[in-house]
Amino acid sequence: MSIIVSDSIGDCWINCIKKVIHEGTTNYDEDVKIKEYLGISLKILDPKPDDELINKYADKKILSHTLEKFEKGVVMKDRPFTYGELIYCKNGVDQYEWLIQRLKNKRETKSATICLMETGSTCPNLPCLTTIDAKIREEKLILQFFYRGQNVVGRQYANLIALSKFQRKLAKDLSVKVGFLGGYIASAHIYEYDLKNAEAIIKNEELTLKDNFYELGPKSIRNGYICNKTKSR
Repeated sequence: MSIIVSDSIGDCWINCIKKVIHEGTTNYDEDVKIKEYLGISLKILDPKPDDELINKYADKKILSHTLEKFEKGVVMKDRPFTYGELIYCKNGVDQYEWLIQRLKNKRETKSATICLMETGSTCPNLPCLTTIDAKIREEKLILQFFYRGQNVVGRQYANLIALSKFQRKLAKDLSVKVGFLGGYIASAHIYEYDLKNAEAIIKNEELTLKDNFYELGPKSIRNGYICNKTKSR
């Protein structure tokens, strides 16, 4: 396991890329080779969503798409779920409001935690982000998360920006300041088709990412496999 502490989201992202490239081992996601590092703990001290490094390299389409996936009321017909659905209407429960009330009723609570997994789901495409935890300490909202896996080059930066925006919204609704953003990634990985991009980013070369996950990712993704949404939503 590795611990990465960074001042900004962009620095954290670059450090995660370096960790996977330099210390990761070869594995597979179905028929696609990946470089993988198991167990990275992150702590971003000043998680501003407007980040210079992210603005430099990001696939703007992926960034916009990911931010939309975290919004309330957004349903994407070509996706089995959105994080917005799982946060704001999971089995009919608004988990965001549940967090707000939990933290308002007991500001020092250790149990303002929500799960985004559907128990017993047999769908091969499960949420990468499974847990979100919020705590108020010293009048700051600290947000922590658990990712079962994270596509570091292609998607990590967008997810961290989305979580930063979510953290800021929660802090505003609770009238507290923003603290650190942290969490744990069980499988931090880079797909083989992104290895050259990873090396270019590490070398600070000029590059604008283009996400190829749906075209070059694992077979089930290339074939467009989508689970039916659960009827309870």
